[in-house]
Amino acid sequence: MAWDITIGGTTRSVELKELGDGKYAVTLDGEPVEVDAHFVEPGVLHLIRDGEAFEVDVRKTDKGRDVTLYGTVYEATVIDERRKALAALGGAGAGGGGEVISTSMPGKVVTVLVAEGDVVEAGHGIVVVEAMKMENELKCSGPGVVRTVHVAAGEAVEGGAPLVTLAALESEA
Repeated sequence: MAWDITIGGTTRSVELKELGDGKYAVTLDGEPVEVDAHFVEPGVLHLIRDGEAFEVDVRKTDKGRDVTLYGTVYEATVIDERRKALAALGGAGAGGGGEVISTSMPGKVVTVLVAEGDVVEAGHGIVVVEAMKMENELKCSGPGVVRTVHVAAGEAVEGGAPLVTLAALESEA
């Protein structure tokens, strides 16, 4: 899976491939690197690269994520391939225009928080997925109606697979 990650005003392209046993092949702006990565507790990531260990604290915020490394907090935004493609199409999928909720990494569906026909608002929790031993609540970016639930609790999912499809709210003109 690939992302554009912006930290401190600098955007980097990151691709990640799981190799198993906590090892990952990471490509950072075209440069390959191998890392060991484990969440030692929710929001705390332990990384080892070239024999050097890093402890990174990652906390979700309204604007994206705060990443703390060596006591310095960095504001970060992460855009996956799907959101990048939607933005290139003029933002389709945001602001109530319909949306497909997916996870960027393979994992296991813990809970589906909505049912077909439910009306949701921006930021509403849609599904909880466990990936890399951490539970992630996926939320919608805008209002909509749950059109299709593609998964069930306990189901294994691939990165990028559709989990829930939202339709735009009908305008009440």
